[in-house]
Amino acid sequence: MTRRSLPVLALGLLALAGCGKSHEFVTPLSGQANTFVIRNVHVFDAPRAALLDGPRDILVRDGRIAAVETPGEVREAVREIDGGGKTLIPGLIDVHVHSGGSASPSWHTELPDTDENLGALLYAGVTTALDAAGLTPDVFRVRDDIRSGKKLGPRLFAAGPMFTGPGGHPVGIMRETLPFWARWYVIPRLTRQEATPDEARQAVAELLPEHPDVLKIAVDQLPIEPRIGTDVVAAIAAAGHEQRIRSVAHVGRSVDVLDSVRAGIDAMMHSPYQEEISDEAVAALAAKGIPVVATLAVWDAVERVGIVRASDFTPLEREIAKPAVLDALTTAPASWTTGTTSEMVRQLAAAHAARRRNVQKLRAAGVTVLAGSDAANLGQFPGAGLHVELAKLVEAGMTPGEALRAATSDNARFLEGETPEAGEVAVGRRADLVLVDGDPTADIAALDRIARLFLGGVELERHPRDGA
Repeated sequence: MTRRSLPVLALGLLALAGCGKSHEFVTPLSGQANTFVIRNVHVFDAPRAALLDGPRDILVRDGRIAAVETPGEVREAVREIDGGGKTLIPGLIDVHVHSGGSASPSWHTELPDTDENLGALLYAGVTTALDAAGLTPDVFRVRDDIRSGKKLGPRLFAAGPMFTGPGGHPVGIMRETLPFWARWYVIPRLTRQEATPDEARQAVAELLPEHPDVLKIAVDQLPIEPRIGTDVVAAIAAAGHEQRIRSVAHVGRSVDVLDSVRAGIDAMMHSPYQEEISDEAVAALAAKGIPVVATLAVWDAVERVGIVRASDFTPLEREIAKPAVLDALTTAPASWTTGTTSEMVRQLAAAHAARRRNVQKLRAAGVTVLAGSDAANLGQFPGAGLHVELAKLVEAGMTPGEALRAATSDNARFLEGETPEAGEVAVGRRADLVLVDGDPTADIAALDRIARLFLGGVELERHPRDGA
């Protein structure tokens, strides 16, 4: 199996300088106060994974939800927005993104654009995200600029570099796919290669001034990419816990899950993508209450490279993606379907149904399944990727309401604990809100039909890609 085409951040990390003017996916509406009332909307009750009975009026005051009332109860003299019987949901939350990545395949040189990726996330209604590995310290600067208001983007949490063993994932991929000048720049900024527990503890200590929100560790063995030592994983997790920082793991197989649980990892950023998860691994996760980010869609995206048709992309994907990238994904070079690449694709295709069974087994055991897209990555577009992921979770047996709960209140609690800032249409929460045309608890595709979008009470105007 080659690492050349596996979904990893390295596929989009050639942009070390500006790459032209970014497409502006969203702009704040000027002259709009962030105190208003949205009338006559159906409200998604995220903890219950269902709509509230009957329509509601939602009062937003100074960027936060001040009241959720039956129609006519809100009488304040503020700007009124007619919801027209549409459905109001909390802003979506994606707990596995790479804001510096690219969906472009390696044979089509399309430099990644962080600003475009952030705008695309917002365009798709993603108002909070966890960047699960990015160039360091750049990703922390982006996070802090968003929080301070210097940059427009979803509220961002960031892991910074990915901890791995010497030559471990994704270092081997980058050594194969990136030119020497990019390898020299990217590898030390994207990864921390640690051979011993002492080295790992020192690396964590050196990262602490950047205030990482989580620590990301690659616990996955691939050809010519040796796996990090379990004692090193345990040292990283323990060093993080001493500072009240959780660790999350990239895993590929059941053995990776078991070793990660034993080492003190707090969440899995994938379910096993190479095989059906073992009963032992499921039991270990359930016993510790460790959540799993399923990431079904990103592997499906690899499976369909070269055979996907233009009509297979969703309208939201076409509104976000560059047409040239879509074209490149539909027609792969011969090297994609021969040799070791074809072996990799065959393995992913063979595990297609197993990945869906993994979701079913985890849920049956009471393990919380979280929603994350792993975008931007090969064939997986920022923002749109989360919508595709939710559809895949429904395909795997979740109800639409359960999938939507995973991408709202469950993800919010994972990021911020029992009293998060967002994730619910409830009094006191941030007014990160998405108004959609239809009922997403009946049809998850209704999420794609976004009518209005609010970030911290500020309405954003949405602009699809030119020519979409």
